[in-house]
Amino acid sequence: MFQPIHSSTVVQQIIEKITQSLIRGELKPGDRLPPEPELAVQLGVSRTSLREALKTLGGLGVLVAKKRGGTFIATAASQAMFDPLIFNLIIEKGSKDELFELRVLLEVDAVELAMNKATPADFALLDGDLKRFEESLPGGDLELLAELDLRFHLRILEMSKNQSFIRISNVVMQLFASPIEKTIKQIGPEQVLINHRALFQAMRDKDLLRAKEHIIRSFESSRQFM
Repeated sequence: MFQPIHSSTVVQQIIEKITQSLIRGELKPGDRLPPEPELAVQLGVSRTSLREALKTLGGLGVLVAKKRGGTFIATAASQAMFDPLIFNLIIEKGSKDELFELRVLLEVDAVELAMNKATPADFALLDGDLKRFEESLPGGDLELLAELDLRFHLRILEMSKNQSFIRISNVVMQLFASPIEKTIKQIGPEQVLINHRALFQAMRDKDLLRAKEHIIRSFESSRQFM
């Protein structure tokens, strides 16, 4: 399965070898890796380098070590798998325009998927999110309102019913928690509710063009806080 490695960055090469084996289908979720001594020989690396690579993959949630049972490929995705993407977006954050465009693209795609897949029960939950936001207006708690605002957008992602899309979009959405609160403070929570209600109605009407217009208009006010 594995060919010997010839590289100065041995640990990274081991990780890439295992990753490529997963991509090619040579390894599948739930598969057990060969015993450590055997795997080290197959790869032509030291057991020290191999342990470090396996530890890294374990920390990312790709591998699961079972006591006296060996090391297995994970059978389910974990948040740890997406943490490196979060750090990458934070450290190599692009321009405000790029982040704005990324969020608009994700939201428009989520809305389109939701229009095609969401059930009446899904829309009832989304409507419930809006009602909770409205009920919280008198308190003026910006932190709570920001949480409810984010909940509204996450609900739309969930309505897409595409787990891979949801996980990736959730990573991006984490970068917008602070801008959401600042936006609510700037334009007022009442206007935020109006914007969300308009988007909700466009989705109910299955009018993607109108929904896209509301998304862009709504996000324009938060661009400066990204």
